[in-house]
Amino acid sequence: MHPSLALKQTQSHRLSMSMWLPLLHASLEELDGLINEISEENPYVEVEETYLSRIHKAALHVSNASTDAIEALGVAKPSLYEVLLDQIEPPLFPTPISQEVAKEIIAWISDEGYFEGDMRQIATTFGVSVDKCESIRARFAQLEPSGVGAKNLKEAFLFQLEASELDDALHDVLGKMIASFETMDTFCTHPRFQEAKRHMMHFKNPPAIEYLQASPVIVPDVLVSLKKDELSVQINGRFYPEIRIKEAVKEGVFLKSKYKEAKELVNLLALRKTTLYKLALVLVERQSRFFHGGHLLPLTMQEVADELGFNESTISRAVANKYLWCERGLFALKDFFATELAPSLSTEEVKSFVKNLIDHESKEAPYGDEALLEKIKGRFGIALVRRSVTKYRLEMGIASASVRKRMYLLE
Repeated sequence: MHPSLALKQTQSHRLSMSMWLPLLHASLEELDGLINEISEENPYVEVEETYLSRIHKAALHVSNASTDAIEALGVAKPSLYEVLLDQIEPPLFPTPISQEVAKEIIAWISDEGYFEGDMRQIATTFGVSVDKCESIRARFAQLEPSGVGAKNLKEAFLFQLEASELDDALHDVLGKMIASFETMDTFCTHPRFQEAKRHMMHFKNPPAIEYLQASPVIVPDVLVSLKKDELSVQINGRFYPEIRIKEAVKEGVFLKSKYKEAKELVNLLALRKTTLYKLALVLVERQSRFFHGGHLLPLTMQEVADELGFNESTISRAVANKYLWCERGLFALKDFFATELAPSLSTEEVKSFVKNLIDHESKEAPYGDEALLEKIKGRFGIALVRRSVTKYRLEMGIASASVRKRMYLLE
């Protein structure tokens, strides 16, 4: 091969890779920015429609058609109030009246997460005592986000303390420090003062701080539907930037290279869709049980890379910042790579085992994380540490043993 031809091919390969890797790694929103940057530097690339304009159109054309679940898919993060309402159910709120009072309390919670209503008015509305209403509000200490429903910062910290997994001594001193918030330094000689202070620093102030930011719209790259027990996979291509390549009308080395780059961009966008589609097919096939209502199976990126003939790094880029929508909800693609704790055992199976234990635990003596750890070791024969059990429990939204015991007593 002539040296100059080899050099041109090498340069062309470098050009493709320099565009390909960012295009593959980017989320749909980031992809929009990349294409706009390229169009500003390339006279042959014209962006006709962007991700953001398509989001706007989808919002204007939302209907109740059954196909909207598959087609529109501008998925917003649930609001604070939606999150709270979803938690107003037994066993924490076992009776219809407790649920109605709790929903009314939610209506009087500020954007920051504080209760700003009149409890006497709520009590009158529902024909119950103020004490009854306050006891229902006290149960908000068990809800997420922790601290919501409190009347002030001090009470919000006490709510968050109740949801914390602490030993009795640390729980006691931290409770006293919060109660004496203005003179907290009087506890500085306590042997666990610094530890308690560090723990308090992790409390949220205000309690709903994570919901104060504008809720981002997440548009999934992959759509999976289940019809008559058959799974269907498609790429959400309607949110890709729409580009047009202008015809080359001038000669010159620079313009020729830009025209070639523009055509390459179109090919690489198509390759991105194809790569994600192939990846999604493998994920759906390997995790079919999950899409039918079961649990995730152990799966590594290397396994998927081997099946598709890619490098593991390519799979890592492909799943980064990407989401999949199915009837079970919206999930990051990386969520389908379940950690293997032991041969044919996933974290999802361990979580399911833990949840089943807690669902059937003694109301008088709920399982602590240490007891759950021993049960897991006995059932699966794997080596875990206590903090892993705590992490699994929190990921499932299950309160600590001490909190659950108080919940059972409230029932």
